[in-house]
Amino acid sequence: MHDDRLYDEKELEKSWLLSYSDLITLLFVIVIIIAATYTSNIQSQREEAKKEAVQQQAAMQQVHESLDLLNLQKLELQREVHQLEARQKALLGTAEEENTTESPSLPKPPTGAADKGERDMDTVRTQLSSALAELNLDYEETEEGLRIRLPESILFSSGSAELQAQGKKVVGTIAGVLQRYGHMVRIEGYTDDVPIKHSAFKSNWELSSGRAIAVMREMVDGYSLPATRFTVAGLGENKPLVDNSNEENQARNRRVEVIILAEKE
Repeated sequence: MHDDRLYDEKELEKSWLLSYSDLITLLFVIVIIIAATYTSNIQSQREEAKKEAVQQQAAMQQVHESLDLLNLQKLELQREVHQLEARQKALLGTAEEENTTESPSLPKPPTGAADKGERDMDTVRTQLSSALAELNLDYEETEEGLRIRLPESILFSSGSAELQAQGKKVVGTIAGVLQRYGHMVRIEGYTDDVPIKHSAFKSNWELSSGRAIAVMREMVDGYSLPATRFTVAGLGENKPLVDNSNEENQARNRRVEVIILAEKE
């Protein structure tokens, strides 16, 4: 009988140890579950934060694109207002001439203004040729005026509309010549026909427009040229210089063209 009591006491001691180990195991499992839940919440919060950051970045990009388009529309409106004012002055001048034709003794209107315009254009051509030669660039004479082709490689990085340091230098050289004369200027942006994949711009048209605006802004903001002298256009992959059959031709088509018109402000 004595032996039976001793056995029971030992069994009680063992059962207490088993209950304690079960409690520790249960607590350990609870801690693991809490840690896993907390980690899952942190990951979901990080993912939500990333999504919000991407959405905010996209929204900011849309705002910038909208501002660029609004600036382009503003410039076009300023251009149209300027043209209307010029037409109004021309009509008033024509009316005055008609009123004065009744007096045969009046002298003929001077033709020196046209000659001066031609001389100014020749001077612009000479100064521009000298300035562009230092940059290994050239220009083309057209019926409209002087057309300068600026390749993407010296102006922008791929898919960007932010002028690089070398691009600002080239644009500044042209602006330095334009500061001395009042000729109207048209800036056109072009791309190749490869669809945009990794860029803040959604299409080649928007990229070409943004680049043309960037060149115009550098001349207006950096060199104080009047915005009313400029017309800006983005033509995207339209009107390529050569076919886009290879990378070399595609690089030639990615460009910004600055056309200095014979017309003055």
